[in-house]
Amino acid sequence: MKSNWIVDADLNARLTLTIEQSEYSGAVEKQLADYRKKARIPGFRPGTAPMTLIRKQYQEPITADEINKRLQDELYAYLEREKIEILGQPLPVPGSIDFSADSHSFEFDMGLAPVLNFEVSERVKIPFYVMEPTVKDLDKEVENLRQRYGAMSEVDTAGDNDFFYGQFDVVTRRGEAVEGTATKQGRFGLSAASSRSLKKDLKTLAKGGELVIDASDFEKDFDLAHVLGYSPEERAMSTGYYRFKLEQIFHIEPAELNAEMFDKLFGQGAVTDEAGLREKVREELSQVYLRDAEQHFFNAATDKLMETKFKLPAKFLKKWMTSTGDKPLDAAEVESQWPKTEKAMRWQLIESKLIKDNHLHIHQEELVDFVSTEVVTRMRQFGREIDIDEARPVAMNLLKERPQAEQYSEQLLQRKLMSFVLTAFGKKEVKATYADFVKEINKNQK
Repeated sequence: MKSNWIVDADLNARLTLTIEQSEYSGAVEKQLADYRKKARIPGFRPGTAPMTLIRKQYQEPITADEINKRLQDELYAYLEREKIEILGQPLPVPGSIDFSADSHSFEFDMGLAPVLNFEVSERVKIPFYVMEPTVKDLDKEVENLRQRYGAMSEVDTAGDNDFFYGQFDVVTRRGEAVEGTATKQGRFGLSAASSRSLKKDLKTLAKGGELVIDASDFEKDFDLAHVLGYSPEERAMSTGYYRFKLEQIFHIEPAELNAEMFDKLFGQGAVTDEAGLREKVREELSQVYLRDAEQHFFNAATDKLMETKFKLPAKFLKKWMTSTGDKPLDAAEVESQWPKTEKAMRWQLIESKLIKDNHLHIHQEELVDFVSTEVVTRMRQFGREIDIDEARPVAMNLLKERPQAEQYSEQLLQRKLMSFVLTAFGKKEVKATYADFVKEINKNQK
């Protein structure tokens, strides 16, 4: 089978395969002879029907099937032989076929995978925030614990330490709805508001009433988008303005700092006084700050990697997006979604190279251990303590379900990828309070 390969400067490619009749005619004749032996045609005993009649009924579909089979085999053999990496799947170029011809040419459009070059080493310095809880942080968290374990009741009017619960919708500064954003439910305390006018408006807001809220009117360490559970994509669509519809007001009588509260938090006798409580809180906050610093470092490293310059076969990929899937997109939908699609594809290629080059693959034993640990943690949340050996059969059973196995595999792969990134790049330490850290993150996300 002859082949011809054309690639443009933007990695869009077209492969032409030419197949001669002599390459498939023998196989076609053999199948026609087999059909003649088995065919049941009125007026003829099996095996006695004229070959002209058999050809008329079966030659064209048999020929088409044989050509298609050989084309598919040669197509992927060619890509493997020439060590060509593609994105998506080859798309056949529409055309007609004359089965009486001595040869046939078929064209396939493809998009080539780009060659990526980026540096992953300690020479590349990424900011890494080093944070220790301040006295103010400890005071605030202790007060949060007292609120969390306090006695709650619903009230009609708000006091300085009460909480508002209701519905949030993203709007413009003028209060107009923003299309494509989701309604969220959330709760916040009046103490989180830094603007006097916002506090005044909230105190006078009746249940069922609405108010346009500017997220910048809250304390700098209060992240409203985080409270509402916004994903990175939803953050990107947020304007910072929300129409808040008040549904409930809650008053909480803070819990006393006594043995009963300490035992609820840490177990019988583990903490006996406020100093011990504050030390436990300091340890837990330090772990939270470290996790957030590591996540920020990972995000900054991925942003650095995303600066890598390389081309994508956009022409082919857009065509492919209109030709595949249960519900192929039309050209207008592809164009509107292309910026996000392109960004996702770029990261997928970078991520795949990181995984391949650094052997960050998931082995079955690792996966079972990972899921077993998850089972132990989950059971502890329900008040039951089991050891890792007891959890292992449960983990094995969970992994029998393919969707579950794929989900856990992806979680473990992302964990391994983060661990790799945390050690592969250099750290430029930045000492900061957690409040300053949150402020910096929010500034960069706007």
